[in-house]
Amino acid sequence: MTLQVFGLIWLTLIVLSFGQILIKMGIGKQKIPVSANPFRTVWNIIKVMLRPKTAAGLGMYVAGTFIWLSVLSRVNLSVAFPMFSMGYFLVVLLSATILHERVDWRFAVIGLILISIGVTFIGQSSPKNSRAYRIPAGAAAAYNVEPAGAK
Repeated sequence: MTLQVFGLIWLTLIVLSFGQILIKMGIGKQKIPVSANPFRTVWNIIKVMLRPKTAAGLGMYVAGTFIWLSVLSRVNLSVAFPMFSMGYFLVVLLSATILHERVDWRFAVIGLILISIGVTFIGQSSPKNSRAYRIPAGAAAAYNVEPAGAK
């Protein structure tokens, strides 16, 4: 994995994590009313989605998705997605600092360390210099690309 791809993964995590914080800020402390009428419930959700902070958070999710597409075009999903779990670390930190949510750091730190160790092991299990997607030799001609294993 190149430094550029690593940076794109972290940019995705940052954008999506701040999007999550904005969505939570937009929702506020109120519960979204759930009605016996499903259309009323959907309408209540749409009203919350149209709040400025919620809409900004959803917009950040869209932007993060575009960055994530760029990541997936450069690296194997089996490497990129486990790194995505580092977003847990970021969201816990942002929730505590921006939203002032109570976090029991004794347990949070242990959990985050275990996640980091797991992500490291998964990253090390990926073969070096592998392509993000390999097309079988028989199908390569149809796609006008090199077959898997070709130099």
